[in-house]
Amino acid sequence: MSFSFICRKNILHSLILLFTGLFFSGCIASPPVRVQEPVFTAPAESAAPEKTARPEDYWPSSVCLDCHDRIFRQHSESMHAKSFENPVFQAQYFNEVLPRSMKTEGLSEEARGCIACHAPVAYMKTKGYIFSRRQVDSAMSGVTCDFCHTIRGYKGPRPGNANYISVPGTQKLGPFKSETNWHHAYSELQTKSEFCAICHERVNRNGLEIMSTFTEWRNSIYAAKGIQCQDCHMNVRGFLTAGKPVYESGKAARMRLGYAPYRKRLYTHRFPGAHSRTQVEGALTLDMGTEVQAARPGSEITVTVYVDNSKTGHRMPSGSAELRLLYLDIYAGYGDRRIPLPAVTKTTSMYDVSGKGRFDGSILGDGFPPGRRIYRAVCIDKNGRQTLSSYDAVSIAFDNRLNAAEVRKETYRFRIPGDAKGILSLSARLYYLSYPAPFAARLGLPAAEPVEIASVTKDIAIDE
Repeated sequence: MSFSFICRKNILHSLILLFTGLFFSGCIASPPVRVQEPVFTAPAESAAPEKTARPEDYWPSSVCLDCHDRIFRQHSESMHAKSFENPVFQAQYFNEVLPRSMKTEGLSEEARGCIACHAPVAYMKTKGYIFSRRQVDSAMSGVTCDFCHTIRGYKGPRPGNANYISVPGTQKLGPFKSETNWHHAYSELQTKSEFCAICHERVNRNGLEIMSTFTEWRNSIYAAKGIQCQDCHMNVRGFLTAGKPVYESGKAARMRLGYAPYRKRLYTHRFPGAHSRTQVEGALTLDMGTEVQAARPGSEITVTVYVDNSKTGHRMPSGSAELRLLYLDIYAGYGDRRIPLPAVTKTTSMYDVSGKGRFDGSILGDGFPPGRRIYRAVCIDKNGRQTLSSYDAVSIAFDNRLNAAEVRKETYRFRIPGDAKGILSLSARLYYLSYPAPFAARLGLPAAEPVEIASVTKDIAIDE
């Protein structure tokens, strides 16, 4: 047998093997390259990859549409995809943070941190020096699919302040242990809350932990049970059902060539959270009790309302705590009258337990009458003034937000009017507000619409 025949035979055999491998991998491309599993437990600075990421190395999310059409549509509707275009972010960044960063010590680093999470690909290109909206490519703005799936770890002892290590390339890191197609590689980090903490945990320039959702989760019973952020925010319903997440199932990809396996668990990429009305509605529940079923006109009754935060794995509200707030309204009604019930309060420093203090007139506006129960954090700047700007906060002077799994008991005393007849109807409603009206006015934003989270009613017969 001649040497040339053997060579031709070997080459033909190699080509057959290569084509077969490409066909069953699902795409005609480079053969799989194995990478070491990402280490996310406190990688040292020196362990960070040497490669400098270029914007052209990242893929626009539209590239993923061909195979991952369902996941692409989910992601495109999410706040991750819209994080840079978010009007609140743009108003605060371009109207306040950026102009002030030119002359305020330490604020330029805060500005870069904003871009690192809201437009990470642009951050990798410019090192965070974004002075114009035009610098951010619309096809690569927001948190793209490719950026998340190329995060190999984080720098330092714990995640936060956008300390990601992202290395773009053909391999995409994901939550499935099996490597079944040409670009997937397993990453344990993708299944852990630490992954989310990279951008959802932040310490500001003054050393104050101003965004602590990961810490709140880590201190909760949910972390102790091994329930991760993804188990709530990437399941079909956005909450646990009977203590467990409910996932979609099916094929993660629609392959033109090759085989995509059926998955019992598919992570939803809508990422419902505080920006999603469907996620906020029903996030907490209310219950109400009274010591009597009937009362006479002129008598005083005690009303107890229980605010239950058992469904969320962090404090409520969470995230940008300087802006977010919950408030509880309770009314007594009979006939055509409707009477608000003020909460029974005790003075705590300059804030009472209703959450309203001496600075709140300008901060909260006129929409918050005295006695309304408010749950929120009060941030103070270096001059001792309340601030709605996280980058100016030096301390948190007051914080009565609900802890994960907490049931808060609120007590009201109410004297039934002397002319009341028939049925006294007690009604409690809990609302979420993403930011107060004066904040919107300051930045030229539309007023935030209150979202009703929960409600409860109870009737008391009035003895004549």
